[in-house]
Amino acid sequence: MREQAYQTVATARFTIHADGSVDVELIQATPNPRLNQLLLDALRRWRFFPALRDGQPVESTQDIRVHFNVS
Repeated sequence: MREQAYQTVATARFTIHADGSVDVELIQATPNPRLNQLLLDALRRWRFFPALRDGQPVESTQDIRVHFNVS
């Protein structure tokens, strides 16, 4: 990718469970399958604290857009 300018966006959906574990999926992938796999590998290392409702942890979802700009 470094040989050519490359710009794209992906959207990842994180499901943060009450126990703090996380599932991630790409709901808008890039056109590049290798980049998608690298992105998922990196996002799976992200850590979150669960949301709280009335002081108790609850499951929640969070969508995050990831912008790529290789020049």
